[in-house]
Amino acid sequence: MADSIPQQRWAVLRAARLIPVLRYQDADTALYAAQVALRAGCRGIELTWTIPGVLDVLRSLRAEAERIGRTDVLIGVGTVLDAEQARSALEAGADFLVAPGVVPSLVELAGAAGALSMLGAFTPTEIIAAKAAGADVVKIFPADTGGPGHLAAVKAVFPDTLFCPTGGVTRENMAAYFRSGADIVGMGSNLFDKARLAARDTEALVAALQATLKDAAAA
Repeated sequence: MADSIPQQRWAVLRAARLIPVLRYQDADTALYAAQVALRAGCRGIELTWTIPGVLDVLRSLRAEAERIGRTDVLIGVGTVLDAEQARSALEAGADFLVAPGVVPSLVELAGAAGALSMLGAFTPTEIIAAKAAGADVVKIFPADTGGPGHLAAVKAVFPDTLFCPTGGVTRENMAAYFRSGADIVGMGSNLFDKARLAARDTEALVAALQATLKDAAAA
């Protein structure tokens, strides 16, 4: 990791073990899901750029976190595809940026703002490119295409690289990813029960997510 990147931010994410990756078609659902993640005790939360009005959601979530005393949480923006999006996310207060592929400008902008950067890769060539760009973390995406076996294979070649598999990670299989070399995992559509989310069953959602976080901590 580059010396200019705040070590404490990475320490928070690594201790979190699991980052909710929230990708919804409306801002209200995204904000609600993020609020559930806050209540459950998540230390890192990723809001994808594909959420309508994602930067307003980020600001609202930050305000909610401060209101309830969750100043320890890191809020990031994912699915960042270019410098303009990266700059806008950082100006809105993003603590980390995530791209599905290698976007070198994201790393430069994040570093200048004291934020963390995570670049997506799948093949060894892409991992080399992400590392050459200076990414703090390499996101193996989509993780379920190769599964834990693929992660173990690339970890053997890049033992000093910090990996975050995302895409198809579940409560049931995340331990296999950790055993294969994941430092943290990203969990998206598998994070919440869809019926409970639609019903806004907050207590059940919080309890289930806390159980998932407990499993992640033990993995």
